Amino acid sequence: MRNFRHVGRICFTRFVTLPWKSNLPSIQDPNWRILGKNVVDVAQSCDTGEAAFNECCLARDQLESIVQSIGYDMNVFIFGGLVTLKIFEVGGDVDFVGVSDIEPGTQEASEIVKRVARELRHLGLKAWCLPKARVPVVKVDRISKCFPGSPFNSLSCDGVFQFIRQLNNTEAEEFSNYLKENYGAKEVEWSSTFNFATARFPTTSSLMYALPHLKSQNENILASLPVDTRNGPEIYRFPFDFCLSSTGLRNSYLLGEALSKYPFSRHLLLTLKKWGRACGTINSIDGLLASYALTVMLVHFLALVGIIPIVSTENNACGPYLLEASPKYQPLAYSTDGDMAQVGFLLASFLEYFGKIFNYTQNVVCTSDMNLSKKSMGWNELSNTNGKPPFFEFAIKDPYGIDNIGRNLDLESTLFVQEAHAFGLECLLENFNDPNASLHILTQKPPIPKRSTYVSRKKGIDSDFPATNQFEARNALSKMRFHERKKTIEKFGIKAAKNAENQHAASRVTKDILGWIRNDVNR
Repeated sequence: MRNFRHVGRICFTRFVTLPWKSNLPSIQDPNWRILGKNVVDVAQSCDTGEAAFNECCLARDQLESIVQSIGYDMNVFIFGGLVTLKIFEVGGDVDFVGVSDIEPGTQEASEIVKRVARELRHLGLKAWCLPKARVPVVKVDRISKCFPGSPFNSLSCDGVFQFIRQLNNTEAEEFSNYLKENYGAKEVEWSSTFNFATARFPTTSSLMYALPHLKSQNENILASLPVDTRNGPEIYRFPFDFCLSSTGLRNSYLLGEALSKYPFSRHLLLTLKKWGRACGTINSIDGLLASYALTVMLVHFLALVGIIPIVSTENNACGPYLLEASPKYQPLAYSTDGDMAQVGFLLASFLEYFGKIFNYTQNVVCTSDMNLSKKSMGWNELSNTNGKPPFFEFAIKDPYGIDNIGRNLDLESTLFVQEAHAFGLECLLENFNDPNASLHILTQKPPIPKRSTYVSRKKGIDSDFPATNQFEARNALSKMRFHERKKTIEKFGIKAAKNAENQHAASRVTKDILGWIRNDVNR
């Protein structure tokens, strides 16, 4: 049974009823309120702002133009963190998916991501693909040195076209008129040799539409690029992934709707993700969790304790074309908008649940059934005669399908995740009388369980695969590349956050000075 009470501007908050015997201090303890306020502050610092969020949506338009210029009749949708969190997270990347009437199979998807990656490289982007991954994907690194949401320079809407030969005056004039009439170019300038044309477009999106389409239509164009990619269109400002599986799209909107039922669920998720990256539990390439898995775990937990309703997939069973291609920005609630003691208590309860209460051997993390077992899914060791490695030690059911999101975790990785949650809880309780220090330690320097080096190749694999030492060498190179990309994204995110803080501080000082000047004038 749920009880409600009025707090601040939020219509109601729910009392927390834990379905297990908890060892946490009473929720009436004033330290929970301080901890909850700190959770909200940490989450607020993770938001890059509405301008950066809208730039991600413009990057989606630009990527869609590139994909369609190759000849694929598909629309590009945003999914992942921008949909579930409704903000662009500091240090995050953007997930895009190509949606067509008939979803391509793995082999066809592999060929598509190869072509898309090649076209992105032709446009000056650092793109590389993983065609043999379980879900073929293109990964693109950031090119621009500009921070998300920062103003563009005068060259951001300019593009250059290189021709395979020198054009005559008539051909140059025809091309200029074609650019202006069909692609909205404002100005077109030519080099003295008529081998290069520089065109200025009204927007960055119109530029990114013209560059790939003109190159595909005109055989005389050797290359087409933005004049200044480091200060160029939005698609150059963000690291992003592009795939062709719409499962993640539907799941993102489903989980985003579930999180919207509680105004501080996103704050909890952002704080837990920050802790997960610091302690190493979010590290899918080393056989641990992806941030998506942590999102499912939080939704399961909030439904279990009665904060949000149990998720029903039947009410959200719609095709991807009925979803929004670009989500809408939704700012995070402030600490004055709700019960901060509840927020702090929920954070500790989550760590307690997955550190001491949840039965990893028998139970499944599920958003629609709180009592789902491995046995009923055929995921336990006795039922799983197919030898799915390693008998699904940690089971996290995909909200829509019957896939296990935690399939990568072996026994050692599962124990690591469980111990990390338990250590995180101990960290909070040891410093409970100083909530400011406890959350800082949890998100910056949390206690980390011991773990031996992860071995990605298990015994019993077919001999057609590469030798073990070759496989491990290849895997080590992939890990190094992954961690370097991750480190670069995080460093850029920290710089972006500091830049935003400096801009806010400068804005406040300017407003104060203007206020003093007005007061002096009025006197």
